[in-house]
Amino acid sequence: MFNPSNEITLNDTNHKYILKGFEHIKFKSVTTVISEYFEEFDKVKVATNLKQNSPKYRHFTIEEIIDAWDKSAQFGTDVHRELEDYINHNKKPFIGRSKIAIKWLNNYLKKSDFDLYSEIIVYCKKLKIAGTVDLLIHDKINNIYSLIDWKTSKKIDTMGYRNKTGNKPETEDLLDTNFNHYSLQLSLYRYLLEKNYSIKIKDQIIVHITDDSVHSYLTDNLNAHILSILKHY
Repeated sequence: MFNPSNEITLNDTNHKYILKGFEHIKFKSVTTVISEYFEEFDKVKVATNLKQNSPKYRHFTIEEIIDAWDKSAQFGTDVHRELEDYINHNKKPFIGRSKIAIKWLNNYLKKSDFDLYSEIIVYCKKLKIAGTVDLLIHDKINNIYSLIDWKTSKKIDTMGYRNKTGNKPETEDLLDTNFNHYSLQLSLYRYLLEKNYSIKIKDQIIVHITDDSVHSYLTDNLNAHILSILKHY
């Protein structure tokens, strides 16, 4: 059975992970680790390119385009918070997408007898890596676990742009898409959980929540890529 640690916390202000008794350790987040293996997203550069080359964005200022992205990110945070409050405290959600996600989750839970662990922090002191898992589901009958990653982004991109790939040898065979970014993040969470918490992960799922539906994407375990990346830690 999974036993989440109460020894590590996340400071929401500076987004730093703090481990009790080892406050000197500077943990790198799972998201940051994976992001280093792809070209950095330059908001100003991308917004400028969209304004100059896309008719859809021509009438917006660069600041307005970036502001829309920031609002979208905050919206995703709000949905995550409502889902956490519903799972942990049975608190009623108000956002439409939260309600849609909960309906999907309740249907999923009909498959077996489950325990849910929402927004749990996993870490490895040796690697100095930590991250927050959106949802870990334990199938108590079969004693296996599933990793769930909630996403409210506009789309889950599997095709990429001009066949662009990762910017380092460890990821040069992977298209630079948010699908692959998320798959690597889930695979790193999986590695940390199986290695340090002695549990078996059955599958890892991206749950894409739109205004009117939910689409789930079963992702591969990119363990070979993760092992290559972790050689540097």
